[in-house]
Amino acid sequence: MKLRSGSLRVRLIEPAAPSVNILSYGFYPRLGLPIIGAALEAAGHDVRIYCPQAAPIDRQDVASADLVGISTTTSTAPAAYRLSDALRADGIPVIIGGPHPTFVPDDALRHADFVARGEGGEHLMLELIEALAGARELESIRGLSFWREQHPVHNELRERCADLDTMPLPDLSLIVGARRMRETPIMTSLGCPFGCTFCTVTLMFGRAYRFRSPEQVIAELEAKRPTRVFFYDDNMAADKRRLKVLLQMMIDRGLTVPWQAQVRADVARDEELLALMRRSGCRRLALGFESIDQATLDGYAKSQTVDDVVHAIDALHRHGIKCHGMFVVGADSDTTATVRDTVGFAERHHIDSLMLNVLTPAIGTRQYDTMDAGSRIFERRWQFYDGQHVVFTPQQMTPFELQREVVRAYRGFYSLRRGLGHLRRLRVTHFLDHLWGWWFIRRWAREPANRAYVRELADRSRRQPQAHEEPLGSDATGRTVA
Repeated sequence: MKLRSGSLRVRLIEPAAPSVNILSYGFYPRLGLPIIGAALEAAGHDVRIYCPQAAPIDRQDVASADLVGISTTTSTAPAAYRLSDALRADGIPVIIGGPHPTFVPDDALRHADFVARGEGGEHLMLELIEALAGARELESIRGLSFWREQHPVHNELRERCADLDTMPLPDLSLIVGARRMRETPIMTSLGCPFGCTFCTVTLMFGRAYRFRSPEQVIAELEAKRPTRVFFYDDNMAADKRRLKVLLQMMIDRGLTVPWQAQVRADVARDEELLALMRRSGCRRLALGFESIDQATLDGYAKSQTVDDVVHAIDALHRHGIKCHGMFVVGADSDTTATVRDTVGFAERHHIDSLMLNVLTPAIGTRQYDTMDAGSRIFERRWQFYDGQHVVFTPQQMTPFELQREVVRAYRGFYSLRRGLGHLRRLRVTHFLDHLWGWWFIRRWAREPANRAYVRELADRSRRQPQAHEEPLGSDATGRTVA
């Protein structure tokens, strides 16, 4: 395989999520491809990015590409593999990257010519183009996996970027249909020092926080002039002093557009920070509360208490900031009552919006390895690894019971009765948010694939499966095996 030298047509694709989810009302592209695209365009290549949730993939345009890159999570892997198989059948070289291929590169190599692992995709792609033009060896590209004489080769990983200011700014204009974005995504940090057992962030980006300078973030805001912002950091308030500097700069420069971000409950310990957040435009914060049960929090290695959760909700509301509470249910200490109690807790403490994720053993985590070793994982079709489908056997209930309780919990929290209550109190934005949640869970329950999956879980429950029972799914591609 050899590409011509000079300017190439490169098409980058992020497959759509396999099922509607609580964030489906907006278009939130991951930033890896826009960063890679910016680097490729700066090098003189013709680049377009396709995200099917923003605009359909132009198959004719992609078919004319010299090279196609696909970025995938676990739940989008089957769609990524189908697309890659079709492109390679037409003779188009394909490289697949993202979190899923990073942890299981052999899985992705069954469907791609190359696999990109870890960070630094913008450098890897430029080096791959050089190699395909005959200017360097594939073995010299760190983070690359490829085939050599019918055997997979996995080069050593690239070192993580120590200075985030050196990374290209993501070029969102390369995304076909970018106008669908309601909020401009901006990343100001990477990494997380915490070790939650179900999370892959530390595996992908490391245990040390790395930050962009406030000055560069301000420069990006001034260049893009967004009307709304979603800060993509896993914990935007990891360094509170640094964040205060950034927020004050936003205020001083007149960049106080509505924004939201993800933080931990410990943000509530700093009243000065919350006041700055509100003054700089913060309208909503998403907090990973995970559970209202201390035993479950300890099992997740969350490093927080239930009192921390309650204090955070109250503090946000005092400052006029909406609270989006994110919970994970299905831990070994959880029962069906735990799921119901979580919704009751959210209602009592007036959490504004709710995300109730099903515990999902993520590829690469200790939790996945432990459950797999214990024969508790019964589902191997990756499209169901999206935090909304039960793919393992809980200890205190059947998979069907957990799935049923999550759907019921969503219906209860996003009921019309509660939505109309917001409307009667003239809380229009709360009502609209609630109306979205009401629509989401009903659409999710009506989707044919979800209905079929719930029936499979019900059948499995009736058969009273044992831990050693054969999985529902099959291989890593999502093909069903008898």
